[in-house]
Amino acid sequence: MSFTVKIDDTSPKAQSIINMLKELAEDYSFLNIVEDVDEINDTILREVDARKEYMENHPDEWKSWEEVKRNIQNS
Repeated sequence: MSFTVKIDDTSPKAQSIINMLKELAEDYSFLNIVEDVDEINDTILREVDARKEYMENHPDEWKSWEEVKRNIQNS
C-alpha cells in the first residue's frame, strides 16, 4: 500500500514540511519524495493567456506555422 500527500509549497511553513520530509527520506528507504511536475502553475497559465491575447490583438506581428516551415525549408 502507498499513500500520496500533496503539499502546496507556496508558504514558508509548507516548504519547511517538504524539507523535513526530504531529510526523513534520506534515512528511510520506504519514504520517497517526488515533485509533481505535471501540474501547470498559475504563473505559467497567466503567461500563456497573455501571449495568446497579445497574438490575437496584433495579428500582423506573427507568422503561421506553415510560413515558418516554408522559411526553414528555403534556408
